[in-house]
Amino acid sequence: MTREHSRTVLHLSRDDRLIAAVGGAVAHFAERVGMEDVARNLLTGALEDLCRQTLPLLNGNEDGDGLDVAIEDFDDRLQISVEHRGEAQPSVGVESFIAECTRESDHRLTGVHLIRTVDRVEYDARNGSIRTTLVKYLQLGTNGR
Repeated sequence: MTREHSRTVLHLSRDDRLIAAVGGAVAHFAERVGMEDVARNLLTGALEDLCRQTLPLLNGNEDGDGLDVAIEDFDDRLQISVEHRGEAQPSVGVESFIAECTRESDHRLTGVHLIRTVDRVEYDARNGSIRTTLVKYLQLGTNGR
């Protein structure tokens, strides 16, 4: 059975205290679509880490005043996009992916950490807008889909 696709966009100012609220919204979406607790917690943690690491990139950036976080649910996946204005840089976590393949880091969000917590990471930079998207697929059949 298919259900209606929904999309919610939240705007975070440069105040990192709002990150927990966005994490809560993602957890709500994940629970609503039947995502298991472990997967939901990993996805929420990855998003919060991504936001925490992206917010400092906005300091001194007059083109943007925060982050837009879009949460979308589909029949087969949950997709969260974090977008901000600024100069194109390597995707958060991706620039350290190769170096972190051989060792873990508790201090930075790494490509290895993202790959372990979500199923797909997309990065797009065009026209001064930078978007990183985290995709987590649902396990079909476990919740009636």
